[in-house]
Amino acid sequence: MNKKLLIIIALVAGLASAFMVQRHVAGLTGESITVFKATDDAGVGEILGGSIETITLPANLFPDALKEALTQEFQAYIQKTPLRLAVKAGDLLLYRHFDSSVDPGVLPSIPPGKKALSIPVNQASSVTYFIRPGDLVDVMATFADAQSRLPGQDGERISTRPVLQAVQVLATGDEYRASEIQSKQPYGTVTLLVSMEEAAKLIFAKDFYGVNFTLMLRSEEDLELPATLPRVGVGTDNFEEIGNQKESEVEAE
Repeated sequence: MNKKLLIIIALVAGLASAFMVQRHVAGLTGESITVFKATDDAGVGEILGGSIETITLPANLFPDALKEALTQEFQAYIQKTPLRLAVKAGDLLLYRHFDSSVDPGVLPSIPPGKKALSIPVNQASSVTYFIRPGDLVDVMATFADAQSRLPGQDGERISTRPVLQAVQVLATGDEYRASEIQSKQPYGTVTLLVSMEEAAKLIFAKDFYGVNFTLMLRSEEDLELPATLPRVGVGTDNFEEIGNQKESEVEAE
């Protein structure tokens, strides 16, 4: 086979490959994400400044890489933060490229009107450390409700009930970036995105009642917020229920 024929075959193969990639990208649908790429080479310790430009890509193209890509709210951070890894012109800019000592942490993830608040957790109360940044959780606690005391009675009504529903997790310990890798490293706190009123509820429950919070992990599609929150405990109507059945129903079987 002569060189000319080999060159022709290589060109045809290259064109076919480029065509297939173009078709694949054109066929991707759904949300897009705007991220940054470097426009010049830069070494460790250098600051990119204006040597960046935005690029908009389908969110489902290279999803693992895009989860670590810096989005538009990080533009000022990218422009003034020293690199800890060298980049080449055209490289997608990722968190790992920048000096972690000046990392803004959860701050860019807090919208106006919201606050970040950390609560203590352990292995059992954090779903065995399966809770990760970006997850939705319900916050549960058990209370001894002194105000429910009836005249002439010494007891308190003790019940377990939700304190907050479907709140977003900003960080677990000092990890605040969502990742497909479930390292399940132990952590002692979970940082939640809450309103001022929600923050006050959590602080009051912890400081006044001395409760231990337990987190329940939600599906990302479960956004229902029931108007009536369940209570289970001493003095409640559903304390005798076992699982999804009442004791009377179990005994009748």
